[in-house]
Amino acid sequence: MFTMSLLVRMPERACGTTRIREVASPASPELELRYIYLGFVRIRQDERRGFDFGPMDTVAVVLSGAVEAAWEGADGQMRRETLEGRRDVFDGLPWAICARPYTTLFLKGLSGPAELALIRAELIAEGAAGSSDEPPRPGAEIITPERLQAQAIGRGKRSGEVRYVAAVTRSGHGMIIGETLMCAAEAEDESGGERDYEEVRHFRLRPETGLGTQRVRSRDSDCAFRIRNQDTVAIPSGFRPDPATAAPGHDLYCLWALAGPSQSCPPSCWLSEVRCDSPRSAAGACEPGRRCR
Repeated sequence: MFTMSLLVRMPERACGTTRIREVASPASPELELRYIYLGFVRIRQDERRGFDFGPMDTVAVVLSGAVEAAWEGADGQMRRETLEGRRDVFDGLPWAICARPYTTLFLKGLSGPAELALIRAELIAEGAAGSSDEPPRPGAEIITPERLQAQAIGRGKRSGEVRYVAAVTRSGHGMIIGETLMCAAEAEDESGGERDYEEVRHFRLRPETGLGTQRVRSRDSDCAFRIRNQDTVAIPSGFRPDPATAAPGHDLYCLWALAGPSQSCPPSCWLSEVRCDSPRSAAGACEPGRRCR
């Protein structure tokens, strides 16, 4: 019997201390997540914010606006890069920055307000016996739209694309992040069988008043959640999601993150470094950058 809710509404206010609107994390026991932390920040023009998530790998995806990122590398030198961003999630490809553990990341709004999703996971195994992994050195990497991998899905009016943004693996654990855009149609993905990795899905709809549905199943449970704009659904290990759907005439955007033991992930998901050159089938390749008009 299904007794818990995996659907999370966007908090109306950010945390008074971190100023992050935390949505899903292992700190919420009802979600049964072990790895993934998902939160959102808004940065005003010329506002500068600092973030340091300790042992967690962090991927910041620009949802709207533009920001300047600064961080101190392993050599002690400060680096600065501009993430040009986009008008909104339906307007072109994302920019992202991948920060390694123990990296202090500074973000300054260049156009405001800029909105970013902060996806984090602690992939370093504590006290792993016999582990040959060296402690990660501080640093970060900018993911530009030109580096993205994309795969076309659907047909005709019911078409869109999946964009693979970044992947990380450490100590036998991995995380992959991407987004799916479906124009006035239902999203398509592989539901498959039960999985040994977890996932979070964050949704945006256009028009914002639209509704959608996300079904999640396991061996002894089956539940369909009605999703609204800015809703998130957590999918613990052992559960499997069906494709998310939106009402006809509505555009559906999904930001997603997978995390778990690297040996249990889907083929070709995990990479040894934060990169965007994951192998994929050429048959499904497309030029990334689809927009919903």
